[in-house]
Amino acid sequence: MDYESGEFGRGGQNLCAVELTYRGTLGEPFVAFAIDRARRLSLNGWISPGPDGVRIAAQGPQAMVDAFEIVCSLGPIQADVREWCRSDLQPGLNRDGFERR
Repeated sequence: MDYESGEFGRGGQNLCAVELTYRGTLGEPFVAFAIDRARRLSLNGWISPGPDGVRIAAQGPQAMVDAFEIVCSLGPIQADVREWCRSDLQPGLNRDGFERR
């Protein structure tokens, strides 16, 4: 699959891994939404809800990881994402699929 779309998409197929932390009024609707979207985008990684927010490690083609970050920032209608941060990780999460921790 080719993820390149002109200069804007250059490098979109390069493998990348990130850690994302989302904060706000999230709950189970956000977790289910994020898992579904990660699987639809064929990302590898995990999601871990906690009292201070939801942590996510995601790995895949850069264009798909970027799309995942954006769609999660919008969240489902039942959630209110107030802020998020992204940190780059070294690719190599050593897992297939996307799971809840």
